[in-house]
Amino acid sequence: MDGDVKTSDDLWEYVDPTPFSRDAKTTPERLNRMLANMSLFRFGDIFNMSQVLGIDEKTLLDIFYNDYVKQRRKKK
Repeated sequence: MDGDVKTSDDLWEYVDPTPFSRDAKTTPERLNRMLANMSLFRFGDIFNMSQVLGIDEKTLLDIFYNDYVKQRRKKK
């Protein structure tokens, strides 16, 4: 999965967000808010998620950073 995931949208093709959010120590509502506004993510959120997914923290951080940049560009 690690090499196939380039965006958070790719991630949700492999992972069901509702049970995943609970495993990652958040709620489905908060996860949806964070995905809608990537600037709401905290490092702890990303580290918890990477542990649940079994992928490198930096990899997940890069994915979310790239999505954040795309969101910022759309708002301008």
